[in-house]
Amino acid sequence: MVETPHPEASAEGSTQADNKQPVYEVGFHIVPTVAEAEVGGVVEKIRALLGDLPDGRAGAEIIKEEYPHKLTLAYAIERSNSGKREKYNEAYFGWIKFATDKSAIPALQRSLTAMREVLRFLVVETVREDMAKPRRAIFTSDRLEGETIQKPVAAPEKSGEVSDEELDKSLEALVTP
Repeated sequence: MVETPHPEASAEGSTQADNKQPVYEVGFHIVPTVAEAEVGGVVEKIRALLGDLPDGRAGAEIIKEEYPHKLTLAYAIERSNSGKREKYNEAYFGWIKFATDKSAIPALQRSLTAMREVLRFLVVETVREDMAKPRRAIFTSDRLEGETIQKPVAAPEKSGEVSDEELDKSLEALVTP
């Protein structure tokens, strides 16, 4: 479960041309019948789909990706393959974040649907920012400088004997509106 930035992607700034293209993320499940050594080849096929647009334009800019890892699915997924129904309880899950023209997405979806190794996929529009660095809230206060904050202690209730008359009065006050 290692996130790897693409070697050509810059983490800091982006050019003006990069900001014009929307950013997408494709999450995909690879069937578990693919040997673990062959998963990299399937990922390369998906990356090749992103790099080659059908009309000859430059391909997608890959921003970040996570190499697929095997996991147990929340529910069994059935798929028809050569006239037989196959059930899968496991799959390799990975994702790729990329920037490309909106017009390239339908062709990508058709190509991913045609790949027998891809069990399911989802393409969503997202943002370019890197979510790998979680932000921490920092609170400062001059009045607490050098002090340790203690949990407030409630005043202990006084215990004692209660007469039947006082108890009846308290109950009567609670019952009558």
